[in-house]
Amino acid sequence: MKSAITLVLICLGCAGQLSAHGPGKDSGFGGKRVLFIGIDGCRADAVAAAMERGLAPQLKMLCESERGVFTRKFYAGGEMGTATHQPTVSGPGWTSLLTGVWMDRHGVKDNRFIGGRFQTYSHFMRRIKEVQPQAFCASFTDWPPIHDFIADGSRKGDVEFLDVKFTRAPDAARHFVDNPEKDIEVRDAALKTLSDSDPDAMFVYFGQVDEFGHGAIDSRASFSPDSSLYLNAISHVDSHIGELLRAMRARPRFAEEDWLVLITTDHGGRGNKHGGDSDEERQIWLAAQGASLIKEKLLNEATPQTALVPLIYEHLGIQPKPEWNPEPPPSPIVIEPKPAEAKKP
Repeated sequence: MKSAITLVLICLGCAGQLSAHGPGKDSGFGGKRVLFIGIDGCRADAVAAAMERGLAPQLKMLCESERGVFTRKFYAGGEMGTATHQPTVSGPGWTSLLTGVWMDRHGVKDNRFIGGRFQTYSHFMRRIKEVQPQAFCASFTDWPPIHDFIADGSRKGDVEFLDVKFTRAPDAARHFVDNPEKDIEVRDAALKTLSDSDPDAMFVYFGQVDEFGHGAIDSRASFSPDSSLYLNAISHVDSHIGELLRAMRARPRFAEEDWLVLITTDHGGRGNKHGGDSDEERQIWLAAQGASLIKEKLLNEATPQTALVPLIYEHLGIQPKPEWNPEPPPSPIVIEPKPAEAKKP
Protein backbone atom coordinates (compact mmCIF):
# COMPACT_ATOMS: atom_id res chain seq x y z
CA MET A 1 0.00 0.00 0.00
CA LYS A 2 2.83 2.38 0.91
CA SER A 3 4.50 1.83 -2.49
CA ALA A 4 1.19 2.43 -4.26
CA ILE A 5 0.72 5.76 -2.44
CA THR A 6 4.28 6.74 -3.32
CA LEU A 7 3.64 5.93 -6.97
CA VAL A 8 0.49 8.09 -6.95
CA LEU A 9 2.41 11.02 -5.43
CA ILE A 10 5.15 10.68 -8.03
CA CYS A 11 2.59 10.67 -10.82
CA LEU A 12 0.90 13.74 -9.38
CA GLY A 13 4.27 15.46 -9.27
CA CYS A 14 4.88 14.57 -12.91
CA ALA A 15 1.47 15.91 -13.85
CA GLY A 16 2.34 19.20 -12.13
CA GLN A 17 5.49 19.49 -14.20
CA LEU A 18 3.62 18.72 -17.41
CA SER A 19 1.16 21.55 -16.69
CA ALA A 20 3.93 24.02 -15.87
CA HIS A 21 2.39 26.79 -17.91
CA GLY A 22 -0.92 28.19 -16.71
CA PRO A 23 -2.55 31.47 -15.66
CA GLY A 24 -1.53 33.57 -12.68
CA LYS A 25 1.25 31.99 -10.66
CA ASP A 26 0.54 28.55 -12.13
CA SER A 27 3.61 28.54 -14.32
CA GLY A 28 7.12 27.20 -14.28
CA PHE A 29 8.34 30.67 -13.32
CA GLY A 30 5.86 31.39 -10.54
CA GLY A 31 3.83 33.81 -12.64
CA LYS A 32 6.78 35.79 -13.97
CA ARG A 33 6.25 36.56 -17.67
CA VAL A 34 7.83 38.60 -20.46
CA LEU A 35 6.33 40.75 -23.23
CA PHE A 36 9.08 41.91 -25.61
CA ILE A 37 7.92 44.29 -28.36
CA GLY A 38 10.22 45.31 -31.22
CA ILE A 39 9.65 48.31 -33.49
CA ASP A 40 12.00 48.17 -36.46
CA GLY A 41 13.98 51.29 -37.38
CA CYS A 42 12.45 53.60 -34.75
CA ARG A 43 14.84 56.48 -34.15
CA ALA A 44 15.30 57.56 -30.52
CA ASP A 45 14.66 61.29 -30.91
CA ALA A 46 11.63 60.54 -33.06
CA VAL A 47 9.94 58.29 -30.51
CA ALA A 48 10.71 60.87 -27.83
CA ALA A 49 9.14 63.58 -30.02
CA ALA A 50 6.09 61.38 -30.62
CA MET A 51 5.58 60.99 -26.89
CA GLU A 52 6.06 64.72 -26.25
CA ARG A 53 3.56 65.67 -28.97
CA GLY A 54 0.84 63.28 -27.83
CA LEU A 55 1.35 60.88 -30.74
CA ALA A 56 2.50 57.97 -28.58
CA PRO A 57 0.29 58.10 -25.46
CA GLN A 58 0.58 54.38 -24.74
CA LEU A 59 4.37 54.44 -24.61
CA LYS A 60 4.28 57.62 -22.53
CA MET A 61 1.82 56.11 -20.04
CA LEU A 62 3.92 52.97 -19.72
CA CYS A 63 7.14 54.87 -19.17
CA GLU A 64 5.63 57.28 -16.63
CA SER A 65 4.04 54.51 -14.57
CA GLU A 66 5.46 53.68 -11.15
CA ARG A 67 7.49 50.77 -12.50
CA GLY A 68 8.12 52.25 -15.93
CA VAL A 69 11.21 53.79 -17.47
CA PHE A 70 12.29 55.39 -20.74
CA THR A 71 15.96 55.74 -21.62
CA ARG A 72 17.91 56.95 -24.63
CA LYS A 73 21.18 55.62 -23.20
CA PHE A 74 20.63 52.41 -25.12
CA TYR A 75 22.87 51.67 -28.10
CA ALA A 76 23.19 49.44 -31.16
CA GLY A 77 26.17 48.63 -33.36
CA GLY A 78 28.54 47.03 -30.86
CA GLU A 79 31.61 48.61 -29.35
CA MET A 80 33.46 50.88 -31.78
CA GLY A 81 36.98 49.77 -32.61
CA THR A 82 36.49 46.21 -31.37
CA ALA A 83 35.48 42.88 -32.89
CA THR A 84 31.95 43.47 -31.58
CA HIS A 85 31.43 46.45 -33.92
CA GLN A 86 28.54 45.64 -36.27
CA PRO A 87 26.47 47.49 -38.90
CA THR A 88 23.29 49.18 -37.75
CA VAL A 89 21.05 47.04 -39.94
CA SER A 90 18.26 44.65 -39.02
CA GLY A 91 20.03 41.30 -39.39
CA PRO A 92 22.74 41.92 -36.78
CA GLY A 93 20.45 44.13 -34.71
CA TRP A 94 17.62 41.69 -34.14
CA THR A 95 20.09 38.84 -33.76
CA SER A 96 21.80 40.75 -30.94
CA LEU A 97 18.47 41.59 -29.31
CA LEU A 98 17.24 38.00 -29.43
CA THR A 99 20.48 36.19 -28.55
CA GLY A 100 22.14 38.71 -26.23
CA VAL A 101 25.51 38.79 -28.02
CA TRP A 102 27.28 40.93 -30.62
CA MET A 103 28.42 39.99 -34.10
CA ASP A 104 31.81 38.64 -33.01
CA ARG A 105 29.83 35.81 -31.47
CA HIS A 106 26.61 35.41 -33.46
CA GLY A 107 28.32 35.90 -36.84
CA VAL A 108 25.52 37.85 -38.59
CA LYS A 109 26.89 40.91 -40.40
CA ASP A 110 24.00 41.82 -42.73
CA ASN A 111 20.47 40.85 -43.74
CA ARG A 112 21.61 37.72 -45.58
CA PHE A 113 22.43 36.00 -42.27
CA ILE A 114 25.37 34.16 -43.86
CA GLY A 115 27.67 32.79 -41.16
CA GLY A 116 25.11 32.91 -38.34
CA ARG A 117 26.11 30.75 -35.36
CA PHE A 118 22.66 30.16 -33.91
CA GLN A 119 23.35 26.65 -32.66
CA THR A 120 25.93 28.09 -30.29
CA TYR A 121 24.43 31.53 -29.62
CA SER A 122 20.75 30.72 -29.69
CA HIS A 123 17.45 32.59 -29.51
CA PHE A 124 16.62 33.28 -25.85
CA MET A 125 13.34 31.35 -26.11
CA ARG A 126 15.22 28.16 -26.94
CA ARG A 127 17.17 28.65 -23.72
CA ILE A 128 13.93 29.22 -21.78
CA LYS A 129 12.67 25.88 -23.12
CA GLU A 130 15.88 24.13 -22.13
CA VAL A 131 15.39 25.26 -18.54
CA GLN A 132 11.62 24.80 -18.46
CA PRO A 133 10.45 22.47 -21.28
CA GLN A 134 6.78 23.15 -20.54
CA ALA A 135 7.16 26.94 -20.83
CA PHE A 136 4.93 28.63 -23.41
CA CYS A 137 6.89 30.79 -25.87
CA ALA A 138 5.33 32.76 -28.74
CA SER A 139 6.77 34.95 -31.50
CA PHE A 140 5.00 37.19 -34.00
CA THR A 141 6.65 39.08 -36.87
CA ASP A 142 6.14 40.53 -40.32
CA TRP A 143 9.83 40.39 -41.16
CA PRO A 144 10.19 36.65 -41.97
CA PRO A 145 14.00 36.40 -41.49
CA ILE A 146 13.48 36.68 -37.73
CA HIS A 147 11.81 33.28 -37.85
CA ASP A 148 13.50 31.82 -40.94
CA PHE A 149 17.04 32.43 -39.67
CA ILE A 150 17.20 33.42 -35.98
CA ALA A 151 14.44 31.17 -34.62
CA ASP A 152 14.70 28.23 -37.03
CA GLY A 153 18.50 28.44 -36.98
CA SER A 154 18.40 28.06 -33.19
CA ARG A 155 16.36 24.86 -33.23
CA LYS A 156 18.06 21.75 -31.94
CA GLY A 157 17.48 19.35 -34.81
CA ASP A 158 13.85 19.58 -35.84
CA VAL A 159 12.59 20.35 -32.35
CA GLU A 160 10.45 23.50 -32.40
CA PHE A 161 10.77 25.63 -29.27
CA LEU A 162 8.10 28.17 -30.24
CA ASP A 163 4.57 27.19 -29.23
CA VAL A 164 3.23 29.94 -31.50
CA LYS A 165 5.18 31.18 -34.53
CA PHE A 166 3.15 33.70 -36.51
CA THR A 167 4.75 35.12 -39.67
CA ARG A 168 3.46 37.57 -42.24
CA ALA A 169 5.40 38.91 -45.23
CA PRO A 170 4.74 42.38 -46.71
CA ASP A 171 4.83 42.64 -50.49
CA ALA A 172 8.30 43.88 -51.48
CA ALA A 173 7.14 44.24 -55.09
CA ARG A 174 4.65 46.84 -53.89
CA HIS A 175 7.33 48.70 -51.90
CA PHE A 176 5.98 47.33 -48.60
CA VAL A 177 2.87 49.49 -48.89
CA ASP A 178 0.94 46.75 -47.07
CA ASN A 179 3.30 46.70 -44.05
CA PRO A 180 0.79 48.59 -41.87
CA GLU A 181 -1.81 45.93 -42.69
CA LYS A 182 0.63 43.17 -41.79
CA ASP A 183 1.35 44.90 -38.47
CA ILE A 184 -2.38 44.71 -37.71
CA GLU A 185 -2.36 40.97 -38.44
CA VAL A 186 0.65 40.55 -36.14
CA ARG A 187 -1.13 42.53 -33.41
CA ASP A 188 -4.33 40.51 -33.71
CA ALA A 189 -2.49 37.19 -33.52
CA ALA A 190 -0.60 38.36 -30.42
CA LEU A 191 -3.85 39.57 -28.84
CA LYS A 192 -5.38 36.12 -29.36
CA THR A 193 -2.44 34.45 -27.62
CA LEU A 194 -2.64 36.84 -24.68
CA SER A 195 -6.35 36.17 -24.24
CA ASP A 196 -6.56 32.47 -25.09
CA SER A 197 -3.23 31.09 -23.82
CA ASP A 198 -0.83 31.51 -20.93
CA PRO A 199 2.47 32.65 -22.45
CA ASP A 200 5.60 32.79 -20.35
CA ALA A 201 7.45 34.80 -23.01
CA MET A 202 6.23 36.68 -26.08
CA PHE A 203 8.09 38.57 -28.81
CA VAL A 204 6.02 40.87 -31.04
CA TYR A 205 7.64 42.69 -34.00
CA PHE A 206 6.21 45.62 -35.98
CA GLY A 207 7.86 46.66 -39.25
CA GLN A 208 6.07 49.69 -40.70
CA VAL A 209 8.12 52.41 -38.96
CA ASP A 210 11.32 51.27 -40.68
CA GLU A 211 9.66 51.13 -44.09
CA PHE A 212 8.34 54.66 -43.69
CA GLY A 213 11.86 55.76 -42.70
CA HIS A 214 13.21 54.25 -45.89
CA GLY A 215 10.59 56.11 -47.91
CA ALA A 216 9.43 52.72 -49.21
CA ILE A 217 5.77 53.26 -48.36
CA ASP A 218 5.79 57.01 -49.04
CA SER A 219 8.79 58.70 -50.64
CA ARG A 220 8.15 61.89 -48.64
CA ALA A 221 8.96 60.14 -45.33
CA SER A 222 12.39 59.76 -43.70
CA PHE A 223 14.11 58.70 -40.49
CA SER A 224 13.56 62.01 -38.71
CA PRO A 225 11.58 63.58 -35.86
CA ASP A 226 10.68 66.27 -38.41
CA SER A 227 8.93 63.78 -40.72
CA SER A 228 5.21 63.78 -39.92
CA LEU A 229 4.73 60.55 -41.90
CA TYR A 230 7.42 58.83 -39.84
CA LEU A 231 5.90 60.08 -36.58
CA ASN A 232 2.45 58.96 -37.73
CA ALA A 233 3.82 55.46 -38.30
CA ILE A 234 5.17 55.47 -34.73
CA SER A 235 1.73 56.61 -33.57
CA HIS A 236 0.04 53.72 -35.39
CA VAL A 237 2.34 51.20 -33.72
CA ASP A 238 1.79 52.93 -30.38
CA SER A 239 -1.91 52.16 -30.71
CA HIS A 240 -1.08 48.48 -31.30
CA ILE A 241 1.09 48.51 -28.18
CA GLY A 242 -1.82 49.96 -26.21
CA GLU A 243 -4.07 47.11 -27.28
CA LEU A 244 -1.45 44.53 -26.31
CA LEU A 245 -0.97 46.10 -22.88
CA ARG A 246 -4.72 46.26 -22.28
CA ALA A 247 -5.07 42.60 -23.23
CA MET A 248 -2.22 41.72 -20.87
CA ARG A 249 -3.88 43.58 -17.99
CA ALA A 250 -7.28 42.06 -18.80
CA ARG A 251 -6.04 38.53 -18.18
CA PRO A 252 -8.30 36.95 -15.51
CA ARG A 253 -5.46 36.40 -13.04
CA PHE A 254 -3.24 39.30 -14.06
CA ALA A 255 -2.99 40.49 -10.44
CA GLU A 256 -1.05 37.31 -9.62
CA GLU A 257 1.32 37.70 -12.56
CA ASP A 258 4.61 39.59 -12.71
CA TRP A 259 5.13 40.90 -16.23
CA LEU A 260 8.35 42.43 -17.56
CA VAL A 261 7.53 44.61 -20.57
CA LEU A 262 10.41 45.57 -22.88
CA ILE A 263 9.95 47.77 -25.97
CA THR A 264 12.84 48.83 -28.20
CA THR A 265 14.24 49.01 -31.72
CA ASP A 266 17.14 47.50 -33.65
CA HIS A 267 18.65 50.72 -35.02
CA GLY A 268 17.94 54.35 -35.93
CA GLY A 269 18.53 56.03 -39.28
CA ARG A 270 19.51 59.13 -41.27
CA GLY A 271 17.62 60.41 -44.28
CA ASN A 272 16.27 57.22 -45.86
CA LYS A 273 19.16 54.96 -44.82
CA HIS A 274 20.93 53.30 -41.93
CA GLY A 275 23.87 50.98 -41.42
CA GLY A 276 26.55 53.44 -40.34
CA ASP A 277 28.00 54.69 -37.07
CA SER A 278 26.32 58.07 -36.62
CA ASP A 279 24.57 58.88 -33.36
CA GLU A 280 21.26 58.91 -35.24
CA GLU A 281 21.86 55.27 -36.23
CA ARG A 282 23.58 53.88 -33.12
CA GLN A 283 21.66 55.65 -30.36
CA ILE A 284 18.45 53.76 -29.68
CA TRP A 285 16.03 53.61 -26.76
CA LEU A 286 14.25 51.36 -24.31
CA ALA A 287 10.78 51.69 -22.86
CA ALA A 288 10.18 49.20 -20.07
CA GLN A 289 8.01 48.33 -17.12
CA GLY A 290 8.65 45.80 -14.41
CA ALA A 291 9.24 45.37 -10.71
CA SER A 292 12.68 43.85 -11.32
CA LEU A 293 14.08 46.79 -13.31
CA ILE A 294 16.87 48.90 -11.84
CA LYS A 295 15.67 52.24 -13.19
CA GLU A 296 18.61 54.35 -12.00
CA LYS A 297 21.08 52.14 -13.87
CA LEU A 298 19.08 52.27 -17.11
CA LEU A 299 18.67 56.04 -16.86
CA ASN A 300 22.29 56.85 -16.05
CA GLU A 301 24.48 54.22 -17.70
CA ALA A 302 25.05 53.51 -21.39
CA THR A 303 23.46 50.11 -22.00
CA PRO A 304 24.01 47.84 -25.04
CA GLN A 305 21.08 46.23 -26.82
CA THR A 306 22.64 42.88 -25.87
CA ALA A 307 21.61 43.56 -22.25
CA LEU A 308 17.94 42.68 -22.82
CA VAL A 309 18.35 38.90 -22.88
CA PRO A 310 20.17 38.91 -19.51
CA LEU A 311 17.35 41.11 -18.14
CA ILE A 312 14.83 38.51 -19.32
CA TYR A 313 16.79 35.64 -17.74
CA GLU A 314 17.12 37.55 -14.48
CA HIS A 315 13.40 38.30 -14.37
CA LEU A 316 12.47 34.65 -14.96
CA GLY A 317 15.04 33.43 -12.45
CA ILE A 318 17.12 31.63 -15.09
CA GLN A 319 20.82 31.12 -14.42
CA PRO A 320 22.57 31.23 -17.83
CA LYS A 321 24.82 28.27 -18.53
CA PRO A 322 28.44 28.86 -19.59
CA GLU A 323 27.90 26.95 -22.85
CA TRP A 324 25.22 29.45 -23.89
CA ASN A 325 27.83 32.16 -24.36
CA PRO A 326 31.29 30.72 -25.01
CA GLU A 327 34.26 32.77 -26.10
CA PRO A 328 33.96 33.95 -29.73
CA PRO A 329 35.95 32.35 -32.54
CA PRO A 330 39.62 33.45 -32.58
CA SER A 331 39.40 35.14 -35.98
CA PRO A 332 37.39 38.37 -35.72
CA ILE A 333 34.84 39.16 -38.39
CA VAL A 334 35.89 42.06 -40.61
CA ILE A 335 33.13 44.42 -41.74
CA GLU A 336 33.73 45.31 -45.36
CA PRO A 337 32.93 48.95 -46.17
CA LYS A 338 29.66 49.21 -48.04
CA PRO A 339 26.90 51.74 -48.56
CA ALA A 340 24.31 52.05 -45.80
CA GLU A 341 21.34 49.77 -46.14
CA ALA A 342 18.67 51.31 -48.36
CA LYS A 343 15.98 48.71 -47.70
CA LYS A 344 15.57 45.16 -46.53
CA PRO A 345 15.91 42.39 -49.13
